[in-house]
Amino acid sequence: MQDDMTPTEALASIRAAKAEIVRNVEYPVGWDILFGSLIAALYVGLGYDEVSPALVSLASLGVVFWMGSWWRNRFGWWINAWVPRRARAGVVLMWVILIGCLGLSIWTRSFGGPWWSPLLSGALAFVVTFAFGRWWMRVYRKELAEEPR
Repeated sequence: MQDDMTPTEALASIRAAKAEIVRNVEYPVGWDILFGSLIAALYVGLGYDEVSPALVSLASLGVVFWMGSWWRNRFGWWINAWVPRRARAGVVLMWVILIGCLGLSIWTRSFGGPWWSPLLSGALAFVVTFAFGRWWMRVYRKELAEEPR
């Protein structure tokens, strides 16, 4: 912002920048499919003795970091899940569900739960991360489009 801008000009500049961000957050549905698949693979892999939990976790975290870098390189910014005020309760709900899904995988690995439990865990984790990712972005776009208070 320039020092010689009037408050009205500064507000117009902020509105223009927000409008540009709203246009730039049109990302492919493949992003949510990839992220959901990654979380599903993590949860499935953590449920079976034949798979190393350390390798699954490291590989998953590596892909998540790569996804964040890709986003930053493409759009020039990254927003964490807590930024849209209206999405915070949904993010907490998502984490509660995902922790429950993780429990299904741990049940099989550690306590001899049914073989299908990690598969169910992964399927639920995919649906939850996919659905919440799409919903979160819709909430974020709506907040960006609103007038500042």
